[in-house]
Order: sequence, then C-alpha cells, then structure tokens
Amino acid sequence: MAESRSPPVAKKVEHVMEMFGDVRVDNYYWLRDDSRTNPDMLSYLREENHYTDFVMSGTKQFENQLFAEIRGRIKEDDISAPLRKGPYYYYEKNLQGKEYIQHCRRLITDNKAEPSVYDTMPTGPDAPPEHVILDENTKAQEHDYYRIGAFKASPDHKLVAYAEDTKGDEIYTVNVIDSEALKPVGQQLKGLTSYLEWAGNDALLYITMDEILRPDKVWLHKLGTEQSSDVCLYHEKDDMFSLELHASESHKYLFVASESKTTRFVFSLDVSKTQDGLRVLTPRVDGIDSSVSHRGNHFFIQRRSTEFYNSELIACPVDDTSKTTVLLPHRESVKIQEIQLFRDHLAVFERENGLQKITVHRLPAEGQPLEGLQGGRNVSFVDPVYSVDSTESEFSSRVLRFKYCSMKTPPSVYDYDMDSGTSVVKKIDTVLGGFDASNYVTERKWVAASDGTQIPMSIVYNKKTCKA
Repeated sequence: MAESRSPPVAKKVEHVMEMFGDVRVDNYYWLRDDSRTNPDMLSYLREENHYTDFVMSGTKQFENQLFAEIRGRIKEDDISAPLRKGPYYYYEKNLQGKEYIQHCRRLITDNKAEPSVYDTMPTGPDAPPEHVILDENTKAQEHDYYRIGAFKASPDHKLVAYAEDTKGDEIYTVNVIDSEALKPVGQQLKGLTSYLEWAGNDALLYITMDEILRPDKVWLHKLGTEQSSDVCLYHEKDDMFSLELHASESHKYLFVASESKTTRFVFSLDVSKTQDGLRVLTPRVDGIDSSVSHRGNHFFIQRRSTEFYNSELIACPVDDTSKTTVLLPHRESVKIQEIQLFRDHLAVFERENGLQKITVHRLPAEGQPLEGLQGGRNVSFVDPVYSVDSTESEFSSRVLRFKYCSMKTPPSVYDYDMDSGTSVVKKIDTVLGGFDASNYVTERKWVAASDGTQIPMSIVYNKKTCKA
C-alpha cells in the first residue's frame, strides 16, 4: 500500500484589522513576514514544501522528461538583436549551459552614418572587440536568487547603472560602474524599486516604496554623494496611487506618473534643469488617464477617460501646457494603445477590429506648428493574425524597431524604415526540435454570436494533417 501523509495545517492566530471603518479578522496574518525571518512562518513553509515533494514524488521522472524536452527546444547560445545607441551596439548574450545573460556592447566603426534597417553589427576578426559590461552569471554565483531589474547606460555611455534583486522580494540595490573599467562609481543605492533613469550624466532618478511595498517616493541622487542626502522630489501620500518613472524618447525629460485604478497624472523633469524639480504636466483629475512623450518644443499626451475610452492624442507647447491641439481624435472603432516618438516621425500602436496595427505619421520639423494628423502609413505584416509590441528605438533615426510574433512565427524583431516603408527582420528566435513554420497555416475568420455580433476567431493548423 502506498504511503499516505496528512497535509500540514496552519495554526490560527486571531489578528484584528480595521480599515475604512470596516473591522475584519485574519487568522492567517501571521504568515505574512516581509523580512522573511519569522521562525514559525519559515517552519510552516518548510512543512508545506516537504508535503508537496512527497505528493509529487511519483512524477519526478515525467518532470525530468518534460524539462529536458522544453530545454531541448531552446537555443541556449544566442544573442538578442543588437540595438544601435549612440556610438555602440548594445545587446544581450546567452551562453550554453548558463542560466543568466551577459550585457554587452561593440563600438560602431562608422558612427557618423545614419542608422539604417540594413545595419548589421560586425563580428568578424576585424570587427571592434566585444565588451562585456555585466555578466549576470558571475554576479549570481554569490546569491541563491538573482535578477536584474534595470540596466541603464548614461547619456555619454561612460557609466552604467543597474538594479539587482538578490532575495526575490523585488527590493533592489542599484550599482553604478564605469562602463569600460567596470569599477564601482560612488555608493550603492539601497531599498529601491526597479524604476531607474539617468538625469544627465551625473545624476539618477529613482523610486522607493512604503512599508506595504507601494512605490510612493521619487528621489534625485547626485553621483558622489551619500544616499542619505538625496532629495525627495515627490511623495504620493494617497495609498490608492502608485508611482512609476520613464524617460522620454528624446532623453530630455523624465516623466513621473502617479496611477490608481481609474486615474493617472504626470509630472515632468527637465534633465537640463534638475534643480527646478518636478513640474505638474497633467493634473490629477478623477477618471482621466494620461501618458506623456516629448519631442522638440511639444509634449505629446495620450489621454483616456470615460468619454474618450479609446484614447485621444493631443499636443501642447512645453512652455504652455494649457494650449492643446488634437492630433488624433477619439475614435469609436480604433483604440490607441501607445505611441513612440522620433525626431521626424510618430509611430502609433493601435487596435482595430481586435487586431493590432502600427500607423506611422511624418511630423513637421521641430519648432513648426503641429496640426491634426491625417492618413499615415500602415506597417504591413505577413500573417493574418499576429501580435506586435513596441521596443526601444533610436530617437534621431527613421528606423522603428518592433517585436512581432504569431501562432506560427516565433518571437521576432523587425526594423522598419518609416520613410520607405521597408521592413527587415533582425532576429527570429530559433525553436529547436524540428519546428518548421512553413508547415503551419494561420487564418482569421469572423463568426456570429447568438446575438448576431461578429467575433474574430484565430485559427492555426498543420497543413499536412488538416485541410482548411
């Protein structure tokens, strides 16, 4: 007879909580310990793990077989599509048998040439040498858990700041290193979120959390100073809101957003005038959700509300945010998902009839008036149904980079020339084990629901075993 074992039962310890005038009892509150040091909690979790191991012991052979099959389809020695940034190609590299990545770069031999969709990073014996800035495999050897949450090169590419989590609690420590000598610069910054951006070449903006791990404060750190002297630029005291941070594509502004379930408002920081602090860019208005980008002397604002549920796109002068121009009005049948700005172009990621699309608009020269956008060029895709996502591109170029995949196409990276309309695939993830995308067919059909509503249906099948 197979051995049986009773599962562990957590003890009940009454804990009374009061919030918003409501009193409730949580008998298992004692299991929460953000410090991971409570001996009773740790002992109980070990009992749970031992019981799980016992229950699953009969599947070990199958688990190993499944793991081997999955791993056997992954190309372990691989690199990401190199991204041109300033005078370098930046990329990530996987090594055979290693669990973590290397962060690398190579010098661009002809940095004065305008970026092109046909650019290829040279790798031959005459190419500039590969420079490994950070090897996560080496760093991970010192810890049971290791994760990089942010990896940011300074605007002049002389320094790199990276945020690392060594406990799995999503509380990060930021290190700054010389990108060539790889030596530490300044002091570590501790107790941070993974939100991290450069404010010029000698300062960082970062966000910290409160006792319930809600991102609530944004700080300015000057390199060479102690963290204790950092300046808090904003404290979000409303616990219904959390902060986030990102840089504009132009890298001239940083944007701090405070977001709840229904509301999102934004502050801006001029990187050339950090001493001026944050400036309210879009006000806190219940039900209004705003996202902001920057180009030239204009801010571009994607705004969503109950009235404009699919979002509208407006622009306003940097020096007068009250003067707005509607670039793309709200449309009932087209949802604006996000935008990506360039020196001369605007890429709009949209969804229509349930299908994603990218529309590219040519913009007036910087300094010229902005008016409503008309038409635009749609990016063409191979498959009838697919998924596309934005990724980092070079602001001053005409090359839009995006991620693409479908039910038969593995995750891919494309560069798109926004002037000529030419798309060039830069990388398709390799799937080992005999996979051949040409054996499969994808289709998109419309079917009627019981009330007559037309619903899109995505279909994939092997053309050798199934007829359309």
